[in-house]
Amino acid sequence: MLQTTIIKELVNWIEGHLEEPLTVKRVATKSGYSQWHLQRLFKDTTGDSLAYYIRKKRLQNAASELKQSKRTIADIAYQYQFDSQQSFTRAFKKMFSTTPSDYRYHS
Repeated sequence: MLQTTIIKELVNWIEGHLEEPLTVKRVATKSGYSQWHLQRLFKDTTGDSLAYYIRKKRLQNAASELKQSKRTIADIAYQYQFDSQQSFTRAFKKMFSTTPSDYRYHS
């Protein structure tokens, strides 16, 4: 029970810091657990690996940003810590089965 509460609090913290670099090490330090233990607890509690969860939430937020703003795709990609527009587009297409541009204008 305590571990579930800790993971829920950590999820809230992660969601508030998606526009910052979030490494497993940084999140583990925040949680007070070792990287290995945190990743096991996180997967057991959420069903997602820590890295996948962070990427998923970043892409979901980026998708909202694509719909709500006129900012460039590259700006949104960098805002959510992607190294390039190309890597963002690949990850976006893998998750949403469409490109960011098509999502913005056709969804």
